[in-house]
Amino acid sequence: KVGGTGGEAGGVGGGAGGGDEPDAIMADADGGDGSSSQQPSHTQTPTLLLAMAKRLSGADWFTAKVSAAGILPIVYRYFTDLHNAQVAAGIHPGADADDDADPSSTAAPGPKPSDAHRELRALYKELSQDEAPTVRRSAARHLAAFVESCAALPRTAYELSTSPTGPNTANPPTITPDIRKVILDELVPIYQALGTDEQDSVRLLAVSASGSVGYALGVDPELTSELVFPVVRGGCQDLSWRVRNNLSKEFATVASSLGFTDAKYESQQVEVFRLFSSLLQDNEAEVRSVAVDSVARMAQLGGPDLFQAHITPALPSLAEDPVMEVRSKLAHAIMDCCDETTCAILTDRVVLQDFKPLLENFLIDEFAEVQLRVLTKLSRVSHLLARMDTVVGSILAMAKATNWRVRDAVSRLLPHLAEARGISFFEDHLLELWMKLLQDQVAEVRFGCISGMPKLLSVAGPEWVQKEILPPNLALYEGSSSYLTRITVLRSFAELVHDGGANGHSLLEEVLNLILKGLEDKVANVRMVAAQGLAKILAEGGKDAGEAIWDAKVQPALSARVTEDDDDDCKFFAQIALDACA
Repeated sequence: KVGGTGGEAGGVGGGAGGGDEPDAIMADADGGDGSSSQQPSHTQTPTLLLAMAKRLSGADWFTAKVSAAGILPIVYRYFTDLHNAQVAAGIHPGADADDDADPSSTAAPGPKPSDAHRELRALYKELSQDEAPTVRRSAARHLAAFVESCAALPRTAYELSTSPTGPNTANPPTITPDIRKVILDELVPIYQALGTDEQDSVRLLAVSASGSVGYALGVDPELTSELVFPVVRGGCQDLSWRVRNNLSKEFATVASSLGFTDAKYESQQVEVFRLFSSLLQDNEAEVRSVAVDSVARMAQLGGPDLFQAHITPALPSLAEDPVMEVRSKLAHAIMDCCDETTCAILTDRVVLQDFKPLLENFLIDEFAEVQLRVLTKLSRVSHLLARMDTVVGSILAMAKATNWRVRDAVSRLLPHLAEARGISFFEDHLLELWMKLLQDQVAEVRFGCISGMPKLLSVAGPEWVQKEILPPNLALYEGSSSYLTRITVLRSFAELVHDGGANGHSLLEEVLNLILKGLEDKVANVRMVAAQGLAKILAEGGKDAGEAIWDAKVQPALSARVTEDDDDDCKFFAQIALDACA
């Protein structure tokens, strides 16, 4: 199968002009004598794969060469794995024909992996120098994968630059001297040639492989400063906006692969950040948009000083960018800078000094998408909301927004405001708002309030919840003619026992009594939600905290639902809760 594919791709020209009859073609495919072809054995696979790569790379038609550039990294990795497996099994890689015939030989049949590697690199070099721009473009597109295969990197350059436990600039991948020599002598020239190709469609693909080349060189700043950084600098200053755009997408990965973290290379690191700042201020909105995505990772890489010196000055103009997508992505990036899993190096002083004015502008943006980028992640800076009066005022104003997604984000933020500003602030300014959002016409907004119940309980305590939250909720339940409202209230009650927050307190008994009301509701959906709520409380260990009320009230009520309810769904969920009681 594999050999046939290569032969077909390599012989397109001959087949098109030949006069072979269908019978002759079928006989040739079957082996020439009409007998059925056989699947190749696993010992033939290395030979067939290498032959296929040669046929595709040496084909007359550019389409086969384009395909060859895509499969060479995979074939190269295959021979690397084959070599490792042979060494682990004590088999000598490669064998002569006579050795293959000797049953006592421990040599492996087929080409030696080292010889196959050498041939594959030569094939890739030919493809990268092909006269057809389409072929060179394919070689540039797969250059990163080929470099990673040649260097036997355990993961892609992006994964290496983002993994907190894997190799990074502080713990670079181990590159053996032999592999490094191959990268320096054979692959770096290919990278440099494609990165400076006359066709911008080739350059834009080659420069995005800079991160892979940097990691293949072991993140050695002495090598990357001389061999990789000039190509990166040229890409940032390229006259073609598409080259700058493609490099911007990978800039954080590229910057981390250069390894300019040592004080000795401070000037090069400063230049890296200057180049990034130029991309953030590019004339093309597409370039600015993708460059903004790397702000958080660049902040983590450079630290507060480089961030404030080179990135912060560009943020105000980006926050007022006429293109909505740029503002939206910047809002997302700013909130990522406040996420400890992405960027744990910026201090609260930076957030309050540099980010607060931007957040204030984002929250009054004319587009809801920009507002949501901030609102959905504002809980990351909840500990600073007490010092952001304008931001809090904007949040309260947006509780009446016509866009339901904005209201949903606000409903999820209110418990965090209670934590930041104090429960008295919540009681005076947010409680009424909370109750209105709990009755919102959009279910997702109501669910936002429900999901905030555990947070509110942890902030305010069970006594305050029992005094200030339960009475209005009970009044809402008893006074509502809509079964949806009653369902919302029951779900809120059930959430109060999340992680056992109400266990050991009289709040649990009161919540159970309120949910038991739901088991007697005239609407089957309400009874079903009540049964689900009781099962949830059991799952959170509620029975251990109040076994008496379970035996006296809850278990008999559930048994009655199982035997007397007309609705099958109610019976089903009541039985689940009853089984949990056992």
